Amino acid sequence: MKGIGVSCTSAYLVLNAFMYHLLLFPLLLLFNFCEAQKLKRLDLGLTTPTQQYCTSVKDQYISSTCWSFSSISLLESELLKKGKGEVDLSEMFIARYSMKRKIHRHLKLKGGNFFTPGGQFHDAVWVIKNFGIMPEEAYSGKGQGELNHNHADLDTVFSWFVKDCVDKGITELDEKQNTFVDSVLDYYLGTVPATLNYKGHTYTPHSFTEQFLELNPDEYIEITSYKHHPFYTKFILEDKYNWTGDEYWNVPLSDFSLITDAALDNGYTVGWDGDAQDDYFNYTEGLAYLPEIFKDYSTQRQIAFEKQTTLLDHMMHITGRTTDKDGKTWYYIKNSWGQATNALGGFMFMREDYFKIRTVAIIVNKNIIPAEIRKKLGI
Repeated sequence: MKGIGVSCTSAYLVLNAFMYHLLLFPLLLLFNFCEAQKLKRLDLGLTTPTQQYCTSVKDQYISSTCWSFSSISLLESELLKKGKGEVDLSEMFIARYSMKRKIHRHLKLKGGNFFTPGGQFHDAVWVIKNFGIMPEEAYSGKGQGELNHNHADLDTVFSWFVKDCVDKGITELDEKQNTFVDSVLDYYLGTVPATLNYKGHTYTPHSFTEQFLELNPDEYIEITSYKHHPFYTKFILEDKYNWTGDEYWNVPLSDFSLITDAALDNGYTVGWDGDAQDDYFNYTEGLAYLPEIFKDYSTQRQIAFEKQTTLLDHMMHITGRTTDKDGKTWYYIKNSWGQATNALGGFMFMREDYFKIRTVAIIVNKNIIPAEIRKKLGI
């Protein structure tokens, strides 16, 4: 009986192996077919657009600060266009003061908003208006002299700290708790100097912003396009990373694209908020596109937002646009994942279909918005 048992078991295993491969084979064919259908950058005839006003790609490394890097990159491009030269601004100066604001706001709301090291362009604007800005050489945000940004421990410390405060019913930090927050930021990001020396002159963060950079953060606005709010009005974007409850201008999708193209065609650049988790967001290949063709992109965009198949999980910087061999528009986008992380030195191409569906919001200099759209917005 023992021999029969072994024989039956072997037959069972052989049968199962046969069925496994029988089922696996069509799946492998499907996978290979899908992979074959994915676009290859070298087959598209794409050429890199001229980068007249664009600073070098930086690396956020292990930090949830894409919002700060993309915001700073946009402002650095604006400074180049204004003739200020290439100025390397500090992303971590922005991240530091924004984190303090996040802690205070989260406790004031009794834990009612999303506590995150992430953020939006308006968070950078708030810091600049209230604290100014510094160049990277004055404040690198690398408190321990490390080569790359690594906020794993920093984010963990503050996550536990705010949770403990919320659990204890603390809605406002006392002097001791504020000192603790500052000490943590000083340790991981470094102490902020009161003054800085730049090109032979001494500045405070405020005077550097106002006198040297002559930067006006109120020139920039955030724009989105969704049908559940009236067009040409502002509304609070329903997204967890909009933890401040800021308002965005709402325009039809046609205007959304028109504003973006007008900025790029006139030597400006555009901030990008959107979804980088799509299967066809292929950073390694340097491409982002959608495999489907939609008759009504505006409706599909709305469906994706409401079903949360489009989420705001990344920010980048649009620095140009080009066309492929078939005449389709692709936007050229600067990321903040370092220069050695893909074949394009940290840039990528995004086709217009992906832009229309997966872009949640754009940031532009309001002076470049076409006059007829500005009139409707009342700005």
